[in-house]
Amino acid sequence: MKAKRRTGLRARTSLILVTCILPVLCLAYVLSSGEGAESLSDRLDVVMMVIAVLALVSPFFILLRTAGATAAEDEADLARRLGQAVARAEPLSRSDMGGDRVPVRVTFTFRASAHARSATRPLVPNGTLDGLVADYRAIRPRRLVITGQSGAGKSVLARAFVSEFNKDRADGERVPVLIPLGDWELQEPFRDWVVRHLVRDYGRSPGRACQLVDAGLVLPVLDGLDELDGPGVPLPESRAQKALDALADYQGGLEPTPIVLTCRTSLYDALEASGRPMLDAARVEINPVEADEAARFLALRAGAAYREDVWRPVLDELRAHPQGVLAQLLSTPWRLVLMATAYERNNDPGELLVSSTQEEATDTLLSHFIPSSVRVIAGGDPRYFPEDVHTWLHAIATRLEERGYGADTLVLPELARSPDARWARRLYGSIVLLFTLTSVLYLLLDGTGSLDDWGLSALFVGIGVLGMLHLRRDGIRIWRRHDLALPPWGSPLWAVGMKLVWRGPTRWAALVTGLWAVLIMWRALVSDGSGGLEDWTFPLAMLCAPAMYLGLFSTYLLDPAAVGPSGWSRGGAFLAWVNLWPGAVLLVFSLSAGLGLTANLLILAAFGALCCAVSGATVMYLCWLMINYRKVPFRLSRFLDWSHSAGLVRVTGGVYQFRHREFREWLLRHPVPPRSSSEATPPGHVPARTP
Repeated sequence: MKAKRRTGLRARTSLILVTCILPVLCLAYVLSSGEGAESLSDRLDVVMMVIAVLALVSPFFILLRTAGATAAEDEADLARRLGQAVARAEPLSRSDMGGDRVPVRVTFTFRASAHARSATRPLVPNGTLDGLVADYRAIRPRRLVITGQSGAGKSVLARAFVSEFNKDRADGERVPVLIPLGDWELQEPFRDWVVRHLVRDYGRSPGRACQLVDAGLVLPVLDGLDELDGPGVPLPESRAQKALDALADYQGGLEPTPIVLTCRTSLYDALEASGRPMLDAARVEINPVEADEAARFLALRAGAAYREDVWRPVLDELRAHPQGVLAQLLSTPWRLVLMATAYERNNDPGELLVSSTQEEATDTLLSHFIPSSVRVIAGGDPRYFPEDVHTWLHAIATRLEERGYGADTLVLPELARSPDARWARRLYGSIVLLFTLTSVLYLLLDGTGSLDDWGLSALFVGIGVLGMLHLRRDGIRIWRRHDLALPPWGSPLWAVGMKLVWRGPTRWAALVTGLWAVLIMWRALVSDGSGGLEDWTFPLAMLCAPAMYLGLFSTYLLDPAAVGPSGWSRGGAFLAWVNLWPGAVLLVFSLSAGLGLTANLLILAAFGALCCAVSGATVMYLCWLMINYRKVPFRLSRFLDWSHSAGLVRVTGGVYQFRHREFREWLLRHPVPPRSSSEATPPGHVPARTP
């Protein structure tokens, strides 16, 4: 800790010396009576150089200032900010409950353990969704396993637990963090895996994440133990069993470290029967939804309220036959929400009454899910058609399936680094090699062979090598993924970021950057007698630099969890635009001046190689999109955000997941829509007309 403080102090001292001594030396040069800057133009150039240096140094000074403050930061404050990030990233939204205000009443029961080492249970458990946090606080030690059938609402219950716990979390309590278990490679220590998720999903720096975990301020809420293995895997060889063994060794001193875990009932029963479940834990079982509760939920939905005649036969069947096929089908919150969505405005729910099996009825429900979500929950947005949505989601489900069982999370920056993305990486490597060779050969063959040409060639080779380093398994970190996580254009988060700029420690850096932009414009546009250039080329080429700094300042202060997982792609596109804009301006002016395209090869190659070196991860992602343009939309992040608003996918931290595993498996079985997306109209329905 002291070594980090000394390192940060030395770095800050160096930057302060540079930013203080350099202006003094430049002013001495300008005001000297000897060989100093004699003309007004020379003096303006020196002043602009000083401001440019200050503008370049300021963001690094801010980053180092933030990193230096991390070591001395109070752990309680770190936990508070992590709790705020989790609350923004894991809200229990209306899309989780089916897009309506009416929730399903989820109840659970504490189950007795089959072994002696179990946690003590509360004397009078609440057994409801609202009382889960109070029940958990009464458990000693605080290890909880949530089990239930497929679709019983384990993930929703875990998400609700995180949300409710954060609302009244006391100082010093752990911060619950929802983490999907699918990407845990068991060779990786559990502590390191949790730290990696705090960095990736919630934008914490590695130092802060380690500090939070080591201080015992993180409560891992692990979702999906049953999704680690495929069917038929022997329990002793399963990843689920090895995960439980690793969790048993995760101790905080002499006490078991608090953990919340979700698992399907059948698998956990088998683990208990084998004699190796999670010790020192209490277990709650989510109860099936009763037929009366299912009828109440559906009757209060907006769809049933507006179309009572259409829904009455279904509700009567549920009340009359509480053990029938329909009641068993709708015994889980997922199926209830699925049915409410499928028949919200269109289709006739009475078609389920003729289904003889649950599988047949489920297939019917899922066939309506995408068209109904597109036209009802998404507000009828004509941006996407149901057929296209089905095709794209099937392609994404297939790609996740090819990664192996348990890989249920989609992370945009990792798409081009997956084992099946070899052609995307080859395309990226070819582009970097083409830009580098073009610039070097142009200088050496068409140049004068001077020392400057050889120096520029060496510079371009170095830029090309930097671009190639992005092909490594972990790439290179010029800046972290969350440093440029931009919110959607037009989002109110931009205004929040700008307010943080002017009120926070970055205010002076933003002022320097703004002054630099004003001087550049004035220097370029005034007359020659006033020391200007009277030329639009230079200000147009440099116009992107102030925008880059303002964007960097405003978005760096935003919480990446509030921006969402698609902010990375927008930040990469913004950074690529900043790098390519000067080259585009110079190219346009060169062509307008009568120079041919061959004469501008150096400009194209140089700025292209620079873009790959600085934004290599983004360029690789674009290569992956070009390779897969027939399978997924080119603006994949926008489509995934739209799918999240439609309730087809969910966001957990900084990753995307399908709404439910059953939905993903259904998509795998149906490469094309099973029928036309034009939804059926209820019998006897006559469209209303205006008077």
